[in-house]
Amino acid sequence: MSFGRPDPIVEFAEKLKRTGDTDDWKAGKKMEPKLRTFVPVIVRGKESEGVKFWGFGKTVYQDILGYIADPDYGDITDPNTGRDIVLEVMSAEESNASYPTTTIRVKPATSKLADSPETIQQLLDGQKEITELYSELSYAELKSVLENWLNPSAAVNDEIVEELEAPKPKTQPVATQKKCVS
Repeated sequence: MSFGRPDPIVEFAEKLKRTGDTDDWKAGKKMEPKLRTFVPVIVRGKESEGVKFWGFGKTVYQDILGYIADPDYGDITDPNTGRDIVLEVMSAEESNASYPTTTIRVKPATSKLADSPETIQQLLDGQKEITELYSELSYAELKSVLENWLNPSAAVNDEIVEELEAPKPKTQPVATQKKCVS
């Protein structure tokens, strides 16, 4: 959905919601994508680590947009006259909620991203594109993820069959690497 292309998971969720069954509707609703916004940040005190991407839900996103739209704050993202944002994260237990809560506070004083123009430019030049970190899955890959989620025992059985059918190497490798998807 993020890339504006068909998504088999969303299509399946829509089908569930159209069945007329309350449980199916609830299951379909849970499968719908939720707004998640990723922003490039520099963590104060860890500037040497470069630009990081932090993900936020709808509430924090709207809070940040409020500051960006407020002319009294100016361009909070400007590397020379921008503002630091303080994040406060409370665990579910601390906030008496079913999930952790995040609040933001934009500092009133402006601050430079770094002391020297060269360092600022290095930080900006070193920022990766988010698509380098999070790749778009194809329709077929998304469909496979959905099918494995709907029928996890079949996915495990398929992996076992593939391993049994795969030709055995003549020598055992010293180390192997598994690809994990989360």
